[in-house]
Amino acid sequence: MIAVLDYGMGNIHSCLKAISLFTKDFSYTKDPSVLKQADAIILPGDGHFDKAMRNLNESGLRTYVDDHVKAEKPLFGICIGFQILFEDSDEVVSGNKNTTVPGLGYVKGKIRKFKGKNYKVPHIGWNKLYQRNPSKSNLLKNLEDESFAYFIHSYRPVGVENSAITGFCDYYGEKFPAVVEKGNVFGTQFHPEKSYSFGLKILENFIQSL
Repeated sequence: MIAVLDYGMGNIHSCLKAISLFTKDFSYTKDPSVLKQADAIILPGDGHFDKAMRNLNESGLRTYVDDHVKAEKPLFGICIGFQILFEDSDEVVSGNKNTTVPGLGYVKGKIRKFKGKNYKVPHIGWNKLYQRNPSKSNLLKNLEDESFAYFIHSYRPVGVENSAITGFCDYYGEKFPAVVEKGNVFGTQFHPEKSYSFGLKILENFIQSL
């Protein structure tokens, strides 16, 4: 069973609809008993890094996600769910005196805002995904290199451990990791549920690997 975590982020409906194309054995939940029994957890949604981590920590859901990963069960983060897989972010809400917010820390790297000197921020729309080490990728299995994916974000990972990167994007000359796979931890910066057949195949690959 797949648990799609309800941790207060947006854009859930399209993600649930896409998952339902490949399995009926899933639940949108924050129930600890369901999370404990889940074969996989998906962290979906749009939102703010600071708010996402605050919701996870204050609700106690962080503990169940940590336990899930420690048990070597698959975890898949999408968009903001992807970003919180890293060590920290400088996306801090107004009123927070800290300059960065700690993330889950499952993947080495930090989330920083696009510089935006010669291009628009946020990065919205279709862009090519360049594969790296496709033979070692579960998510990108049987998918063509330089396929288009749908992005909407103002922050991106920097200083990411090379061994975890299986796909990256080039936004006006600034390359950033867009797919990471480290052991049982997976993530995409783009929205697979909005990326048509390419993105749906990524979700299918993840679900079929369980």
